[in-house]
Amino acid sequence: MDTHARSIVIGAGFAGLSAAIALADEGVDLTVLEARERVGGRVWSITLTNGAVVELGGEWIMADDSVVHETASRFGVPLVETGASFGRREPWGEGAATLEAQDVFLEAADAALAALPPDRVAAMNVCEFLEGVEGDPAARSIVALRLAGTCARELREVSLASLASFGGERAFSSHDDVSHRAVEGNQAIARAMASELPDVRTGQVVDAIEHGRDGVTVRIGARSEQADVAVVAVPAPIASRLRFAPGLPDPLASALAGLPMGEASKLAVATKRRPPVRSRQSVDRSMWCWTGHGAGGKPRHCVTSFAGSSEAKESLGLTRGEVLPWLGALRSMNPDLMLVGEPVLYSWADDPFTLGAYSSWDRASWERRGVLAEPVGRLAFAGEHTAGDRHGTMEGALRSGRRAAEQVLRVLSR
Repeated sequence: MDTHARSIVIGAGFAGLSAAIALADEGVDLTVLEARERVGGRVWSITLTNGAVVELGGEWIMADDSVVHETASRFGVPLVETGASFGRREPWGEGAATLEAQDVFLEAADAALAALPPDRVAAMNVCEFLEGVEGDPAARSIVALRLAGTCARELREVSLASLASFGGERAFSSHDDVSHRAVEGNQAIARAMASELPDVRTGQVVDAIEHGRDGVTVRIGARSEQADVAVVAVPAPIASRLRFAPGLPDPLASALAGLPMGEASKLAVATKRRPPVRSRQSVDRSMWCWTGHGAGGKPRHCVTSFAGSSEAKESLGLTRGEVLPWLGALRSMNPDLMLVGEPVLYSWADDPFTLGAYSSWDRASWERRGVLAEPVGRLAFAGEHTAGDRHGTMEGALRSGRRAAEQVLRVLSR
């Protein structure tokens, strides 16, 4: 490998930073360019007025997220078990199906999925699949709401194959999963990675990328940066809007432009006292809330809520720029908690650097997903949308960065 090789990494989210660390480990001179004035991308931690640290972006570090755990350990970022469950949520509202009834329905769903031939799985959306599963209608309804929230999209628009691939043979099972978060917020992992890199520049909005046999030129306004290789680690909608010269191959350009993004929003609000740890799912919209442990393994003085899909966004007043309807729903789901201070709301569909929360696959986009991870000459592509069955997660982003780094290292070794 050329010992004087230089790389540019575009994007300082988990994917870009992971790629940069892998390249730096191999002695590659590199620069990271980030459009925001902070690192972390869709992993964004803030501190409420009462000192509670909350996540406005990526939150759940699961037990099998091996690269997240490994990265946190390498950079000395302590994790704490949340005590809350991502998948098993107390139903809240009139006519709610019990957790036991939901378990029965989910077992039936897994059995029905296992019985389907691959071509039928590939052809179906999640909504039509669930409608064909026999069981308690109330259980079906709340399971659908939970999944629509997770996918951040109406289930009629979500490929069954994409959901099935993520969960493996038991895609619909719900259980008391163990999860962690960084004590100082998950963005602390990004900050720790960035601090070990030689040249991370924020506020750098890339406009165009020129690439050829002799190298790569990245345009940032009137300025430019040259390198031997580059990793493009930005969300799919942003990558599709960059000007590439020459243009990207049609299959890749179409896959980037056509990939749907989930419409997800988060609301966090402080509590006067430490709340009991809980996870609660609304029975009338794809919205849920939770409390969990923070520093010292004690419950944080806050409650966080997540809403996914356009219907949930409309019902909570987000399309009208309102916060009170959601805050009222949160109060009704937590009548024992005293909420204090100003709530913090963030809608990722309105973020100019993401244009959505994370990839949410329809049938066409899932069928062409493979091209998203393929290199183009001296360019490699990273991001949760390139992570296959770990799409939409911090784990997937980190893994994609490592894979992209390997791809450009092979170019440099020729």
